[in-house]
Amino acid sequence: MSTVAQVIRHKAELVAGYLVKQPRPGTRPLVVSMQGPQGSGKSTICARLVDVLREKGVVAAAASLDDFYLPHAGLTALAAANPSNAMLAGRGPPGTHDVDLLVDTLSQVHSPRGGEVVLPVFDKAAHGGRGDRAGYTVPVPAGLDVFVLEGWSLGYGPLPDTEARARWAVGRTARTHPYSSMAQVNTLLAAFEGQVGRFFDCHVAIRPMTFDYVYTWRLEQEHMMKEKNGGKGMSDEDVRRFVDRYMPVYEVFGEVRPHRPTFSLLFGPEREIVATEEEG
Repeated sequence: MSTVAQVIRHKAELVAGYLVKQPRPGTRPLVVSMQGPQGSGKSTICARLVDVLREKGVVAAAASLDDFYLPHAGLTALAAANPSNAMLAGRGPPGTHDVDLLVDTLSQVHSPRGGEVVLPVFDKAAHGGRGDRAGYTVPVPAGLDVFVLEGWSLGYGPLPDTEARARWAVGRTARTHPYSSMAQVNTLLAAFEGQVGRFFDCHVAIRPMTFDYVYTWRLEQEHMMKEKNGGKGMSDEDVRRFVDRYMPVYEVFGEVRPHRPTFSLLFGPEREIVATEEEG
């Protein structure tokens, strides 16, 4: 096993160790939210986590919040309805997900209605990179013990207006947007967490020591992808602009924790674990 694979497995084992200690909620699966910024490796850790849990005799499945984006028509309509909010001009921020579909899926995970639970797939390459829902779904294994949903902002919640405004005022990228745009995101976060948060039993958070790492991590990701596909992908400047769209949410809401038991991994600049913490 390579050093990189060993490091990923170690992180997955830490998370697995936390999850197996959590009380099983009756006959349904333990439902876990997992948050980590772009480039942090959360999707890779999540995939390895499923394998590690399987080795422990725990049947697990993982899904990505990215696959619950609104279809292309919905994203286009959202942007058109909010021309003054640049954060809603494309997929990513709160408000750009199909919450009804997500609630329906999580409801089925909680109480399978006799049929197979399936997950949507979002094709990020469709429509010139703007994305669209794919025409197929992925089944979830039967007899689940653990279900993990990972997403870059999953677990973030709303702030009182005075606190949100104070964080916006000192955010490097946040304050490039009018506060009305950030206030709208705050409202959308409240609606999202209000509808979705109730389904989760516990939370896992990957927290960088500073969100500035996200630029480097996402750039490394893009370079690795381009090395494998013959150079197709974003330029370095495109990557920076891409991360800039997400950074206001990190700056304002990045330290918010959900009201459920949480296991945090604090990452240094090389994604090394600096500390772990259990809350709740």
